[in-house]
Amino acid sequence: MGQKGSSGLFRAVSAFGVVGFVRFLEGYYIVLITKRRKMADIGGHAIYKIEDTNMIYIPNDSVRITHPDEARYLRIFQNVDLSSNFYFSYSYDLSHSLQYNLTVLRMPLEMLKSETTQTHQESFDIFEDEGLITQGGSGR
Repeated sequence: MGQKGSSGLFRAVSAFGVVGFVRFLEGYYIVLITKRRKMADIGGHAIYKIEDTNMIYIPNDSVRITHPDEARYLRIFQNVDLSSNFYFSYSYDLSHSLQYNLTVLRMPLEMLKSETTQTHQESFDIFEDEGLITQGGSGR
């Protein structure tokens, strides 16, 4: 930790990704993936398991205003074991099911484009089903 470069900047930490940001009483922390293990390949997409993480306080320590409960909150948060059963991929959407992702992958590009433009062009009237009159509409 702390390799100095020729530009005067130094590397604080190497990371494979960002888990997220968390804020406690003294400010924000960034949670980084510092160790990963490749677990699988799905359709040519690598799936990784988080092996280790690191929390870094974002504001400079020189401007840190200490709070007596900060250490307790940090301990509680660090009890969440992000290295057990947390997975990620740089190119595969793990938030959808395999079936959904395969359906999207098999869809012809033309269908995806037309589907995307249709959803952006279509408009709907939330009052239409209620039989209410809206501007430009007649109601039922």
